[in-house]
Amino acid sequence: MATRKAAAVQKEPTLAPGRAIRAIQQQLDALQKLKDRRYDEADAEETEWEHVTRGIIELAFGDPSTSLNKFHMATAAGHHNMMGTSPRQQQINFEMRIKAHEALLRSLIATLRLQLPEEEIKGVYEPGDEYAFYRDLTVIVQAATQGVLFVDAYLSEEVFNLYVSKVPDGVPVRLLSNKIGANVETVAKMFARNRPLELRSSGDIHDRAIFLGQRGWITGQSIKDAAKKKPTYLIELDEPLLTSSKDIYERIWRGATVVI
Repeated sequence: MATRKAAAVQKEPTLAPGRAIRAIQQQLDALQKLKDRRYDEADAEETEWEHVTRGIIELAFGDPSTSLNKFHMATAAGHHNMMGTSPRQQQINFEMRIKAHEALLRSLIATLRLQLPEEEIKGVYEPGDEYAFYRDLTVIVQAATQGVLFVDAYLSEEVFNLYVSKVPDGVPVRLLSNKIGANVETVAKMFARNRPLELRSSGDIHDRAIFLGQRGWITGQSIKDAAKKKPTYLIELDEPLLTSSKDIYERIWRGATVVI
């Protein structure tokens, strides 16, 4: 009896688009240093470059993925002969690989840019600049694809109409707060009837943060009061703060009291 081949395990993307763009751009810059080189002299550097680039593409697009397949095709660019390849043809193949890799990386960067918020986030807001804050945070949550976690010690029912309702349909929403009033719980229950939404409470919450998949932002005031009477900020976290902050809030979430 024939043995059934095991299905490939899908590795999901884990690298945020912004970080992936920076990493791929670095590899694109490194690729320029391989140009106009002899294939045999650049062999070790090319091999190392391919290993690093493959890892980045896997983290950014998953495995298997169309992007990873295209990378393998670029790596095999050129003409090959089972009976042997002349040094001249090996040099031509090397140059063809460089061109194929360069074109692919530029296209991957363009693709990743489509996953970034369309508008530039202002970041710092003067008193009375509450609409700019609302606009920027709305742009962020509308780009969610893998789930949203709102962390805010003082939630109000306004957050549902202003922001939760802007999260794309089907994307899970979690809200973690310290002070949850009756109105917030009532509105949350109404939202949860038609979309994946969870609400939990913890006395360990003092700060404000928003996490979307592998990205995260911190804000200086509660979402409901942001930029109304005092200046505030909305800043995207980078590593190592991103991972450490997300881990902290995920740990608090697991130990928090379930409201809905």
